[in-house]
Amino acid sequence: MASRKIQNERIVEKNITVRCDGFSYRVRLTINGARINQTFDTLQEARAYRDRMRADAATDPTHRLVIEAKQRKEEAAKLTLSDLLDRYRDEITPTKKSAPVEVTKIAKLKRYEISRLPVALVGRDAIVHFMSTARREKWSDNNLRKYLMLLSAVFEAGKKRWGMNLDNPIRKVEIPSNGKARERRLENGEFERLNAELKKARNPFMSSIFEFAVETASRRGEILKLKRKDIDLKNATAILRDTKNGESRVIPLSNQAIRILEGLPAAINGLVFPVTEEQLRQAFVAAKTRARKKYEAECASEKIDPQPGYISTLRFHDLRHEATSRFFEKELNLMEVASITGHKTLQMLKRYTHLRATELARKLN
Repeated sequence: MASRKIQNERIVEKNITVRCDGFSYRVRLTINGARINQTFDTLQEARAYRDRMRADAATDPTHRLVIEAKQRKEEAAKLTLSDLLDRYRDEITPTKKSAPVEVTKIAKLKRYEISRLPVALVGRDAIVHFMSTARREKWSDNNLRKYLMLLSAVFEAGKKRWGMNLDNPIRKVEIPSNGKARERRLENGEFERLNAELKKARNPFMSSIFEFAVETASRRGEILKLKRKDIDLKNATAILRDTKNGESRVIPLSNQAIRILEGLPAAINGLVFPVTEEQLRQAFVAAKTRARKKYEAECASEKIDPQPGYISTLRFHDLRHEATSRFFEKELNLMEVASITGHKTLQMLKRYTHLRATELARKLN
């Protein structure tokens, strides 16, 4: 359409064309990168407009600001959510401790239709549609919440860090709650079955990591970053550096934790457990699979139904729940447990504490 109009016009003066029928005059020019296209009935009007725009751009700072704002608006109209996600990933994500996880989340978001929309069109309806798609794909509320919070952070960065004229559409929808706190602990026999399978792993550190997690309530990342120089066997302590909340903390070591550390091979590069997160994840999943199969075979031989979720639903992070609960069962007080686990609030500590009624009954009696 535009090409036909251009073909049906002829140049009268610089930046001014006239339609071949002579009924209108068009001003086309670019000022500070912003394209201007206006139509007038007479050549005098077109010429006056062109000259005024040039003069204002040269002498009026307010005019320049208006033109620059128009240019930013045009650029924003072309910018897609995928483009904004890329910029966030390249400039902000690398500054975070959870950078690898966030990069994966951004890559997943970019696979959805919403990422192809211009940012200006990503409003409440687009977010609601994305949420509906996620729920059809059986996303948990907690998982969906994390992705919505990431999108919110991306829009806030666009507004506050990069000066874009954007609304945050996440503020216009109801974000799912955290959901019910996970209460999974080790069931009878699970520790022994899993540990036996982890001892068969190619990497000799897998079983020790598993046992150490149950003894210390340390997070997976904290365990894998632990260095020999930060262990004091004489005073039975270890320093966990650069933890999730950005602070280091000193934890006590039980007799069993000390035995685990003393039985380890020589350290590599100063690390106590020279294992990557991916290696640990694969080994843990494989051990669960083997342990579950053996358990099911035992149930079949004894002609009893296997317990649903036994071994198979356990996650490595559940060991932190298990260890925290054991600390209370050993009668440590709130402050003592919090100093070990690193929890900042009673509410968060409560989410990791699941006391067994049998242990409480023992205390009562």
